Amino acid sequence: MTTVLLVVVCLLAVVLFIQIGAQVELFEQIRQIRGYLDMEDKPTPVDLGTLEGASPSRFGLPAVLDHAEQAVVLFVSNKCETCRNLASALRGGAVPPSMWVVVVPVSGDGNEFIDEFELRGERVLLDEGELIVNSIGLDLTPVALHIAEGKLTRAHTVPTVRQMYAAAPISYKYDLVRKPSVQH
Repeated sequence: MTTVLLVVVCLLAVVLFIQIGAQVELFEQIRQIRGYLDMEDKPTPVDLGTLEGASPSRFGLPAVLDHAEQAVVLFVSNKCETCRNLASALRGGAVPPSMWVVVVPVSGDGNEFIDEFELRGERVLLDEGELIVNSIGLDLTPVALHIAEGKLTRAHTVPTVRQMYAAAPISYKYDLVRKPSVQH
């Protein structure tokens, strides 16, 4: 009886070893595929050119940003799937402090996008007619535009939700049970 039990335990150990090896190989293949497709979780810098150092209100953004010590403006469109993922993470007004969201309605009505993801609050703007993005010269989304001491400092793409929260100038924690809170 103990011999049979020992054989069964050994067989289970071998099966477990093979499964763990297969899982490690699977994760390595996924990493290689993401690298090949350039799907790394890294933001790509967006050149501001002569706009660096300009006041945000010059481009149609709220004048309060001209006096912001640190802020970030997230541009999302209603057509981009990554933008939809970011908006889903912000559902119900979970916009981090010092982050503004500009919804760019590439097709259709931007209000439908705002309603779908419950993007409410004074820091959510609808760029009807694409006036803001056209004045800045942005032709891609999602993009984070950083502001320091009331001036545009840099911009980059936002490939994932993790990068969106990393772009927020104030450390931010979102708990699924409670309301969002600022980390001090």
